Amino acid sequence: MGNQPIKMDTGNKVLLFISSLALLATVLFLVSQLASWIGGMMGSQAEAVSEERIAERIAPIGRVVSGEVDTAEEAADLSPGDIYANVCAACHDSGASGAPLKDDTDEWTNRLNDKGLETLFENSINGIGAMPARGGDSSLTDEQMNEVVAYMLDQAGVDHGYEGSANGNGDTAADDAAAEGEEPVATTDAGEAAAEEEAEAVAAIAVDEGDVERGQSRYNTCVACHGAQGQGTPVFPALAGRDAEYIADKLVRYRAGETVGDQTALMAPNAANLSDQDIADLAVYVATFED
Repeated sequence: MGNQPIKMDTGNKVLLFISSLALLATVLFLVSQLASWIGGMMGSQAEAVSEERIAERIAPIGRVVSGEVDTAEEAADLSPGDIYANVCAACHDSGASGAPLKDDTDEWTNRLNDKGLETLFENSINGIGAMPARGGDSSLTDEQMNEVVAYMLDQAGVDHGYEGSANGNGDTAADDAAAEGEEPVATTDAGEAAAEEEAEAVAAIAVDEGDVERGQSRYNTCVACHGAQGQGTPVFPALAGRDAEYIADKLVRYRAGETVGDQTALMAPNAANLSDQDIADLAVYVATFED
């Protein structure tokens, strides 16, 4: 009798099931309340940290200070080449509005012979034709404008005889030496010095040691503008038919930050990190393109 199983009718089973559900719901309710309480405690701490982080994130990264800028002092620190790149290159590199190209030897020779150096200086200072006075930069001094004109004549390979301090032909050192009774030291023409420096940089490129396969890999970044076979585009020049020395010369000048042509702003950043070996590899690969 004592070992007989307890028999439950359907009504008792339903009641037991409902009781179990009620117990489960109670447990879940208590657990949710406990989780909410713990979450509230952590949330208050997180909120404080969050406010600090927000304050850091929305803090200004800088501030604008208004006031007078000594443009004359800033301009005084610029070399003729810097001034040319900033003020003159837009027209004298492209020939816009009839401006003579910087490296057009015949044009500059004719202008120098016809007008004389002083007139060229005056035109650069006062403006002529489409060119505004001082190239549009009123902070430049007369001397700086003279230096820039001399710089362009140097780049064109035209002998002008101007001796300006910033142009590299300055006689300041000679005057100081003479005042102290010393023999003046001969100065070097800026154009010749720049040309020699550039020639040395190009000579340092061992084109004969360039590797065509490495150059082809490097050239992948050039395809979009110059074409897979160097055929060029309406905007970018063709490279096909150019020899390795020509390509190396252009890349060295771009790498040095020199204004070479209309696309200098796009080319210079790409050439800035090229090593001598990279330039040699690219040069010999591009030289394989047939015109």
